Amino acid sequence: MKVIYISSTVGFSGKGLITLGLGRYFLDKGLKVGYFKPLGKIPFKTEENIVTDKLAYFVYQSLGLKEDVKNLCPVILTYELMVKRLRGEMEDPMPQVKRTFETVAQNKDIVLVGGAETIWLGSFLGISGFKIIKELNAKVLLVNKYTGEVFLDGVGEVKGGLGEKLLGIIINWVREEQKPDIDELVIPWLEKQGIPVLGCIPYDNFLTSITVAELSERLRGRVICGQESLYNFVQNYLIGGMEVDKFVEYLRRTPNACVIVGGDRADIQLISIEQGVQCLVLTGNLMPNEIIISKAEQRGVPIILVRENTYFVAQRIQDIAARLSLKEKEKVDKGLTLVRKHVNFERLEKILNEG
Repeated sequence: MKVIYISSTVGFSGKGLITLGLGRYFLDKGLKVGYFKPLGKIPFKTEENIVTDKLAYFVYQSLGLKEDVKNLCPVILTYELMVKRLRGEMEDPMPQVKRTFETVAQNKDIVLVGGAETIWLGSFLGISGFKIIKELNAKVLLVNKYTGEVFLDGVGEVKGGLGEKLLGIIINWVREEQKPDIDELVIPWLEKQGIPVLGCIPYDNFLTSITVAELSERLRGRVICGQESLYNFVQNYLIGGMEVDKFVEYLRRTPNACVIVGGDRADIQLISIEQGVQCLVLTGNLMPNEIIISKAEQRGVPIILVRENTYFVAQRIQDIAARLSLKEKEKVDKGLTLVRKHVNFERLEKILNEG
């Protein structure tokens, strides 16, 4: 049986999508695939009232796995768990992780282990990626966004710590302007360090998009009109805090936008609606006037009302935009198409079988 631990040196690198692509590849070859995520961070309650990790549950469902959901994510890092650990009121979770692995691994050809946000996360709990890799005797696939010297340092440090256990790396979300450096400098350097580059997946704006409905949910906002357009995809964000003429210039260059604007800026709100934005987020809990609501209803533009100020909402949206949300089938299909096209699964499998 083979064990692959999918990890990153930075958060929000797209591990979930790569894990899903790997699982589909091995299932299509007729192999028996197991999956679990030792340490999760986003609690999610299933219809059976079982609390697990949200991303892990998504991968589990998408792969059509049938094992008990209770074995999907043995440790979920919450504030309460952190407090217990710091007070010395928590037992070592590693035995629980190993028991879960042994259950999931029964009669499997390959087990995919979903890494936490980074390979270091969980160190204070005693279950960092490095420790889990050692305990499970796993091989490691890194999935990373390219971030210049931070990327190079992180990947180099992981190679030093893992040695031959590192199968290779997939560089994800590669922007067009990064490609020359990655092709001509980074990939040759990585290969010389003994780190096989198993794929470079181009950045796709659609994959980082989010529906208006999910955006409203995450902002804890209230939709006051445009409910029929809640499943439009938002791909870009603009803050309407500038003069109207300058704002219009930016808006025309920004497709599928959500505009974040104070509830008292009727001028920006009206221009945004007329230009056909995907939605408006009005801050400060200030209701728009009746003309704005009427125009938005005519154009089918949802308006989301939130309590917080524009700065706070902008920061929150920045966090939301950094996470790859895979709830919608269209995004999953597009993402898997990119993975199949740009990941060298045959080379990965050959390296795995040689080890």
